[in-house]
Formats: sequence, structure tokens, C-alpha cells
Amino acid sequence: MFVHRFTPGRVTDRRSAPRRGAFLILAAFCLVLTIGFVSLSVDLGMISLTRSRMQTAVDAAALAAAMEITHAVETAPPEETNITAYARTAAANKAAEIAQLNGFYVDPGRDVEFGRRMYDEASKQFFIDWNVGSSDPVNVVRVISRKENSDLTQPDAKLRLFFAGFFGDNTARLRTEAVAYVESRDLVVVHDFSRSMNFDSYFSDEATLSLSDPEILANLQAVWDDLQPLNLGSLGFQPQWLTLTQNNPKMSVTFKYNVADVASEKTLTKVKLRFTDGKENLFNVSLTSGVFQGLGNNKGKNISKVWLTWVEVSNIPVTLTGQPASGCIPQIIVTFSADRKSVSVVSTKDLSNVVLMFDDNATYKFDNLNQGKTGTFQGVGRNAGKKIKTVWVKSGCNSSGDGPGYGERFDHPNPTDKPLEVTREFADTNLAVMTTFGLNSVSYPYPSGSWDEYINFVRTNRPLYQKGYREMYGGLTFVQFLLRAKSSHAQTPALARTRHYPFHAIKLGHSLLCNFLENLGFHDYIGMVSYDTYHRIEKYQEGEGIPLVDLSSKPLGSDYQAVNNLMLYKQANHYYPATNIGGGMRDAISLLESYGRPGARPNILLMTDGNANVTDGPTTLPAGWESWFDGYDGPGSTYNIRFDNPSSTVLKARQQLLYEVHRAVEKGYTIHTVAVGADGDWRTLKAIAYYAKGQFIHVPGGTSVEEMEAGLLKGFHRIAGLVPPARLMAP
Repeated sequence: MFVHRFTPGRVTDRRSAPRRGAFLILAAFCLVLTIGFVSLSVDLGMISLTRSRMQTAVDAAALAAAMEITHAVETAPPEETNITAYARTAAANKAAEIAQLNGFYVDPGRDVEFGRRMYDEASKQFFIDWNVGSSDPVNVVRVISRKENSDLTQPDAKLRLFFAGFFGDNTARLRTEAVAYVESRDLVVVHDFSRSMNFDSYFSDEATLSLSDPEILANLQAVWDDLQPLNLGSLGFQPQWLTLTQNNPKMSVTFKYNVADVASEKTLTKVKLRFTDGKENLFNVSLTSGVFQGLGNNKGKNISKVWLTWVEVSNIPVTLTGQPASGCIPQIIVTFSADRKSVSVVSTKDLSNVVLMFDDNATYKFDNLNQGKTGTFQGVGRNAGKKIKTVWVKSGCNSSGDGPGYGERFDHPNPTDKPLEVTREFADTNLAVMTTFGLNSVSYPYPSGSWDEYINFVRTNRPLYQKGYREMYGGLTFVQFLLRAKSSHAQTPALARTRHYPFHAIKLGHSLLCNFLENLGFHDYIGMVSYDTYHRIEKYQEGEGIPLVDLSSKPLGSDYQAVNNLMLYKQANHYYPATNIGGGMRDAISLLESYGRPGARPNILLMTDGNANVTDGPTTLPAGWESWFDGYDGPGSTYNIRFDNPSSTVLKARQQLLYEVHRAVEKGYTIHTVAVGADGDWRTLKAIAYYAKGQFIHVPGGTSVEEMEAGLLKGFHRIAGLVPPARLMAP
């Protein structure tokens, strides 16, 4: 019998057989989905990673390009005429270079765009203008990186994907961009207008410590040249001693302060000197020329008068000149013959009467003459052959009062025919100086001063004496007088157009700064403060021959030419002579507080050639102020070298300066400093720049004009180009 045995696990059912294939289908479907998700994840990760790397690359490229604009403007070759185009090209190439270094492609001609970040006064906000012309300055850069090219052999080809090909296109289009800009600055220039800003252009105690005589002479010559046309009578630039001359006989005296040079066609027997204190020296001599000066206690004294004495002998003709012609009064010249027996008369008017007096006091009158303006007369009748000792000449309306018809009187200087001492006086007076050099017929050229003041200055100025120019008259000493005694604008406005140093070098630097900021096109604002005994925000200017400037409503702005003009027509000691640096700093802070823009970087550029010596504000420094300079000169030594035995006035003025500097630093202001000349307190200014995170420029004493100008121009250029680091704009 056949028996069917049941075996577990082997039971079959025709109805369940097809279910075995359903699982395989499900498994295959799940596998496909899994592969799809994995490939999608891998490709998306690749896209995300690539996009991130591209963004990093364009960020770096935009920052580099923005900074390259500044660098290109600063380093453009002299022959480059289109600085803006040059800077744009350099920036675009820099963007492409940095992107390539990061592994991505940027087309400098297509993928780099430029704009200007500007300030809107109405909204008080910055905005970007992308519609700038090809020659307009720019300060914003947009850099775009693309992977969009279907030609996969190109550097901007689409991104190849790993698995996307299973679903169709195996590439992805990517595009990233970044915008970077250079922050605008609010820059206040604080200029020293004190009188010491002309010290390098004339002989002064300060200048002679650092400059050679030829350098100072060249500076004096430059000021003289810039003052032209200028009428100083017969005087030119090279100064001259006063030389007084007389005729009949010819003789002269040249006054050289404490020395007198004398010359005579007669043999001199005596020379007497009188000094300005009234003392005298007498010299018995026998000479026709010589050099004389004080002896004993009078050695080195200033000579005010000289008397020359000679012996007049008989049997020589003697010519006497009468009073100058004036109106109806003529000028008459009478010549006694060598034997005194006749006289010749010459008049500027017709002769009327001539009266002769002889040695025996007898007289004879020639009346009603009708022989013109000349004649020769001698004794007649019983007076024939007599010697004549006195002559009266009536011509025109002259009169001596010695008798009716007696005109001007002429006495023979040696009526005894014996050797006779004759003395002539020569006096060094202001009138003599003006007459000799023609200044008495020339008006003093400026609002304040006179020829007397100039002459007195040349007589007394100690540096002129030390350099051998005392009592020498000419352009050299006149410029010395102007710069030392009449240097304010109210006194001598013409000095504003002259090259006096170090002020002129600072003026050139100021112009460079304004022009650089304008060409840079970063929409920096600039304002100007000046200080001397007082201080002020410079915002208004008017006058004959100078451009009108009115920045009253906006003393901090982008009108670079106006700010340039504010300095262009100024001079050292323009207002007052002293040095209130702290007050100038206080006005600079006030200007930034009142007119500074939110979002702009505040800067102060402070310069001086001297020491603060006037104060009008707080001078108390906070406890622990010494620590401000620990990193500059080391803990413990803090600033002591700048307080070595100053006068109380200087000490307080310096403390006021530091007080204002600290206020500026607390507000986040950057302070750059410039020190010029040997007398400048460069240590203080260097410490201030350190504390305020600024630049320090030092042009020390002893530098030539060319070196000074080159150093300052280089320094101003560096500060002008020292823009804040570029910043990325938030997307």
C-alpha cells in the first residue's frame, strides 16, 4: 500500500509559488532607490562643497581687488595718464589671480564689476552706485565666479557630477559672487599756523642749529623771488653797507656797524669816531684811506658818526656850492681862484648883483648885472689886485640879510692863506640810508611796517649781526625783517604766496593729500583745523585775488579743492604766533563729533614743528596715564624723557595735548602725527601715533629743502593711501 508521508518544509502549494518573485522585485526597487539617494547625496555634497569653495575664492578675490585699487593708485607709473583705468585693470587682474590660486576661474573683463560706495546726506546712510563711468573713481568691487559653460574643456565649465548621469544631465551650473568695499574715512587735518613754521627760511636761533648758512640763504632768496615785483629803490637781493660821499674834495665813509672804511682825495690828518652810546675815539693820521674801529672800552661798538679832517693849503682853487634850488631861489656855485684875486659865479637864474669883500674888509658891488647866469669878478679901481675873502651873489629872490642887494653869502674857507684844518661830518642816520638807496621816494609796500622799522631792525637784529649782515641793506635783510617781525597775514599778506619753510612743505603735502583723496575716489571726507595761540575750524575764506571758500554748513566733506584752497593761501603766523596744539586737537574732535558719518572711519592728522606752549583747556591727566605708552617705551620708563624740566607753561600745554589725545582714542579715532624740524617735540608726537594706532612721520632738523619736501610728500602720500582694510558686504 502506498503511503504519502508528510515532510515539514517541503509542503508545496501551487497557489503560493508566484510570491517567490515579488520579493526580488521589491529588493531590486529598493536597491535602485538606495543607489539614487546615495548618488544624489554624493552629487549634492559635491555641489555644496564646490559652491562653498567658490564662495571662499570670490570672497578672497573681492577683498584683494578692493585693496588693489588703493595700491594701484599709489604706485601708478608717472607716465600713466588714466589712473582710474589703470587701477581698475590692476584690481580686476588681482581678482582673477586670487581666484585662480584658490582653484576657480574669474574672467577679469566680465566677472569683475566696480561701483562707488557713497554717503547720502538725506538718509544718513551709505549706498552703492554701480552705474559708474569708465573714468570715475571706485571703491567697491563685485567678483563673480561661474561654472556655467557647457564646453567642459573650458575653465568655467559646468561642474561634473558622479551619478547624475543615471538620471539625465551629469553636470550642474554654479555661480557665486562677493562684494567688498573700502571703508570711507572722515579725516581732519590739524595744521600748525604758529610763527615758528617759517623758522627755516631766515637766520634764527632755531634754524642755525640745523641748517647751513647756504641753505638758509637759498631759502631767503626763494622768498625774495616769490615777492617780486618789489621796489626797494636801488637795492637788490644782495645787501650793501651804507656809503656816504661828499665832493670838493671827494671823500667817502662806509659804515660797517663797528667798522668804518674811509677814503679821501685829500690827505687826512684826523679821523674821529662817535659810537651809539655817545663815546668817541680820535685818531691822528696821515693817509688817504683806512679802516677804523673803536679802541679800548669802545672796541666792537656801533659807529654812528665819522669826522674826517684834512689841511687846506693856499694857492689852490676852492669851489663852494650854495643852497639847493627851490622856487625862486637858485642854486649858486662860486669858485675862488688859486690866488683869491678873482671869483667865478654860476647860477641857475640870471645874476642881479655880486658883492666882493677883500682882505682889508673893503667891499665892492657889481649892480644891475645884465650878463646872464655866469660871470667872473675881481677888484677894480683901488681894489684891483686885492685878495677876495667873501662873495655875495644876488640871483632870483635869495637874500642873506647882510645889506641891500646882498644875496647868498660864500666865505673862503682859508682866508688867511695859511694851512687850515677842515672837517667834514658823515652821520649814519635812517634818513641817510633812505636817501642813499632811494627809499625816501618809494612807499613801504605792505600794510604794516615802514622803512624806519626795517632800518632799525637791520641795526639791532642779533642773528644778522652773528652772520655778518648787521646794518647791511637789501632783499636778504628785508626778507629777514618780514619773516621775523612782520610775518602775520595782516602785516604782510604777500608772504602767503612765498616758499617759506617748513610751512611751504606742509602746504605741498596738504595739496597732495587733497588731490590723492579726490583721485582715490573712496568718498573720504576731509576737514581742516588750524592752531596757533588760539585754534579754529577752517571753513571760510575770502579776499582779493583768492578763491572764495564757504564750508560753514559742511566743514567736513568731499569738496577737496575748497579744503585745498583753505591751505593754499595761508602762511606761517597767519593769525597769531604761539603754539596751542591741545586746542587744535579739541577742535578736531569737535569737528568729527558734529559732522562725522556713521560707518566712516574717523582719522586725525596732527602736525607741528615745535613744542606746545599755550593752553586753554583741561590739563589734568587721569591716574595711570603713564601706562598708555608702556608698549612704546617700556613699563617704568613711561614718557619721562618728554617731561625733562620743561617750564610750567610748556608742561601744562603738553598735558593738555595728551588729555585731548586720550579723549580721541576713547572715541575710537586714529591719530597720525607729523614732526618737522630740529625744534619739534617729535618724541611726544611719535608716542601719540603709537597710542592712537596711527602713522608717525619725522622730518628731522638739518634736512635740506628738497629732502624736507620729499620726506613730507612721501609721508602725506602714505597716510593718504593708508585706507582701512577692505570689508566684505553682507549678502
